[in-house]
Amino acid sequence: MKTNKMPERRKGTPRAWVMRQIRLPLIMASVCWSMAHADNGQELSDKPSVNSRKMGLNIKVEGGGWGSAQPEAIESVLYSVADELMARLPNKLTAPIVVTHTNKNPVALYDRGSSGEYRVNLHATGQNWHLYVYEFAHELCHILSNYEENVGADTTKYNQWFEETLCETASLFTLKSLAETWEKSPTSPEMPGRGRNLRRFFEHLIGEGHRQLPSYSPLASWLEDHKDELRKNPYMRDKNEVVANLLLPLFQSNPQNWDALTYLNLDPEDARSSLQDYLRHWYQNAPLEHKHFVASVLSLLWADDSIAASLATTRDSAVLTAGLPVTKF
Repeated sequence: MKTNKMPERRKGTPRAWVMRQIRLPLIMASVCWSMAHADNGQELSDKPSVNSRKMGLNIKVEGGGWGSAQPEAIESVLYSVADELMARLPNKLTAPIVVTHTNKNPVALYDRGSSGEYRVNLHATGQNWHLYVYEFAHELCHILSNYEENVGADTTKYNQWFEETLCETASLFTLKSLAETWEKSPTSPEMPGRGRNLRRFFEHLIGEGHRQLPSYSPLASWLEDHKDELRKNPYMRDKNEVVANLLLPLFQSNPQNWDALTYLNLDPEDARSSLQDYLRHWYQNAPLEHKHFVASVLSLLWADDSIAASLATTRDSAVLTAGLPVTKF
């Protein structure tokens, strides 16, 4: 168990958190985005059914502050979130995840509990199930992506902005995917319309104007313009959310790729390396079945296939170039 670690501090913008505490707005922006993306439901590939509880995941909701929501109901929702993001149980998650309420921003703490459990604080309360989904997906993503590895009290994580971006992507993905799951198979008659509410919240978020990449700016140029400020401040949500919108289709096309997160942040140099080296380490640590996905992330960020191709070994290149199933190698 790691020691001498400071709690992760997520500095979400007050505007964003006020927005997410009010009743879901049925505003024209959401309606227009929904109409413009009416076929977006086809983007989600079929995902094998997963029961994270049966796999051995242990989520415990403790303490007060949850308002009218019962801890058992909250736990059920959080397990549903895990079902959408996990294809297997990483060894690290043999330890429980203990979830408590906070009046501050949601956070996955670096310091574990006295029994080695992960500690997550959520801001959601009452019957706002869309907020539990949104927040817990983000914090679970941090845990899956080894956020606590190779980090000490004085460590500056220059590439944390990319992890924050991935975790925003996880929230968007889970809202959309779980909305479809709940609309097809409602989990509880006591909470009708949950799937519809998740979908509305997803459509509102992804349609926000600040999340759209300017039409005059290729992503590679945009990253070059903003890389210094992102390395200094990983909590620039208006910037993180631009990239999250663009990463989302990569996960929607193959939800199994969320498993690739468990190979991130494993290199001791990751905290201070360049973004390209950080992602190169991710590629090198990932097993063959996820290398194509990590390479596609680099290709998206820099629109240059030569960058992704330069990462691969001769054998990897043969597989990626031919597009052959990895099971044949």
